[in-house]
Amino acid sequence: MIVFIVIAGVGLLLLLLSTLGGFFEDIDASPEVEGGGHGLLSLRSIAVFLTVFGTVGAIGSYYNLRPMLSSLWGILAGLAMSGIYVFAMNLVRSQEASSLIESQDLVGLTGRVTVAIPPDGLGEVSCTVKAQRTRRMARAKNNEAIPEGALVRILEVQGDVAIVERI
Repeated sequence: MIVFIVIAGVGLLLLLLSTLGGFFEDIDASPEVEGGGHGLLSLRSIAVFLTVFGTVGAIGSYYNLRPMLSSLWGILAGLAMSGIYVFAMNLVRSQEASSLIESQDLVGLTGRVTVAIPPDGLGEVSCTVKAQRTRRMARAKNNEAIPEGALVRILEVQGDVAIVERI
């Protein structure tokens, strides 16, 4: 039982260090995972495996299961929890990556003026990018007035302001 408790403690210590201290973020022995840190062989998933393996093994030993049977239950539970961890982290990462809208993503898109653009002034344009509706301050390229509801093309983005022309 002591061996299982020590294994669980080592896994828990690694999890705490990587979570609280941000250590080991880039360590990933799994080459097929881009970005690192969330593959089956990442340090965090191994720490999850060790923690669950040791805990389930200790519980099995407490209930007088043979060491091999306690180890088998620990391995199965550890693999299951590591798989759940990897799945959840990859799901979070995929949502994070797709929600970022950068300025260059807007160039060339068609939008609709939601706040009229006065001559030599700022208005607002709305468009859909990466399956999300976004709004940006907008200025007309030729300093012309563009009424609310007009369709425009985004030519460039300067800071937070989209430079547009009427279609």
